[in-house]
Amino acid sequence: DQLEENSGREQHDARVHEHLRREDDSREEVKEQEFLKVKVFFLTEESRLMRPVQYEIEQLPIRRDLYKKFIDLLIKGEENYISPVPEGVKLRSVYFIERRQLLVLDFSDELISEFPGGTTGELEFIYFFVDNICYNFKEVKMVKFLISGNEYQELGGHIDMENPFYPNYWYIKDTIE
Repeated sequence: DQLEENSGREQHDARVHEHLRREDDSREEVKEQEFLKVKVFFLTEESRLMRPVQYEIEQLPIRRDLYKKFIDLLIKGEENYISPVPEGVKLRSVYFIERRQLLVLDFSDELISEFPGGTTGELEFIYFFVDNICYNFKEVKMVKFLISGNEYQELGGHIDMENPFYPNYWYIKDTIE
C-alpha cells in the first residue's frame, strides 16, 4: 500500500510540475528602467512589525529572473535584522501564473529539515515572503509554497500550507526611520 501511495504521490507531483511549466508566465520580458527600487521588510528585535530597507535591484529582461533576484535578497537577509529563513534554505524555482496572479516558490528540503517550528515562526516565514513579494510586485496577489517540488500540508505543524497565501500587511511598518 505504501509503495502505491508513494507512486501515486510522485505521479501527482510530476503532473503539478508539468502544469506549472505550461502555465508559467514569468518568462515574459520586462522592458522598464535599468534598476528597480524595492522596499524589503525585515523583522527586528524591537518590534513585531517588519521594518523597510531600500534597495535597488537590476531590472532583468526576464521576469522570472527578477523575481529570483528579489527572493535571493530575502533569503540573504540584512545585517542588524532578523531573518525567518532557516540556514541553508535555497530557492529551487519560481513560477508565475498570470491569470491567477499567483507566484509559486519552490524551496529546498532545508526548509523542512532546518525549520525551528512554532506558530509564530511559521507566520513570520510565510508573511515575510508573501508581504514582501506582493508589496513590491503589484501583479502578484498571492504566493504558494512548495518544498522540493512537493506540496506540504504544513511547515512546522500549525499552518495549512496547501493553499496560496494573500498578503497581510499588518506585519509591516512602511516608514523608514
